Formats: sequence, C-alpha cells, structure tokens
Amino acid sequence: MSRHVLVAIDDSEASRAAFEYALEEYPAATITALHVFDSTHPNIYADATGGSADRYEEYEQANRERGSELLADATECAADRGRGVRTALEDGRPVRTIVEYAADRDVDHLVLGSHDSSVSSRISFGTVCQRVVKRASVPVTVV
Repeated sequence: MSRHVLVAIDDSEASRAAFEYALEEYPAATITALHVFDSTHPNIYADATGGSADRYEEYEQANRERGSELLADATECAADRGRGVRTALEDGRPVRTIVEYAADRDVDHLVLGSHDSSVSSRISFGTVCQRVVKRASVPVTVV
C-alpha cells in the first residue's frame, strides 16, 4: 500500500486525469501535486520572449504564477473530494526534478498522465512520462 504518492501536473487533461486517479485509488496515502517549470529550456524561452533577456524575469514570473494556479486547482479538486493535498512548485528539468523530488521526499509511488506527442519526438527524446518511468526508483502508474 502506497503511503506517499507524487502526481506531476501540468496544464493538460492527462495530468488532471492522473491527479483524479491518484485521489481515487490511494485514499489513505499522502498525495503531493508537483508542477515543474523549466525556466532554462532555450526553445520555450526564445519562443515566449523572442529571445529578449530583459523579458526573462517577466516570463519566469508568469510561468510561476501559472504553476501556482495549477496547484491551487489541484488543492480545490482534492477538497471537493474531501481530501487534502500537498503541493510543490519546482524550477528545473522536468524528468530530473520529478525523479529527484520523489527520491528526496520518501515518495513510494508516482502517478503521471501521458498525452500524445509526435512520433519523431518520442523516437528522438521520449516523452517526459517515458523518461520518468525509466529513471524512477519507485513504481509509476501512467494514466
């Protein structure tokens, strides 16, 4: 029986489904919703700011605020089901941050949502979900 379940959330239906699954399937466990924002990703940063360094802080703040909104939504979703939830907003590379967060905080199960990506992306890099499954030291459920 899992005692501490970590659910990685982003702005997708798949992660919302994963979070709802965790709430339902692990009624006695502590649930932590984790949102990871990768402020260092050059493609995301360049696309969002046109590469402008002076807009970096504005970009990072907007993304932190969006992450906080997602975590507030998770808290509300859990409360609607009579559950409490821990939340965490981390800055870093998603795969590494999810795996390290789980290892550092005595998480014994991960729940991730998987959403479609292009075939070339899966072949070249693998999705975040696929890479977490390969690297995690605890069981992972993919929703």
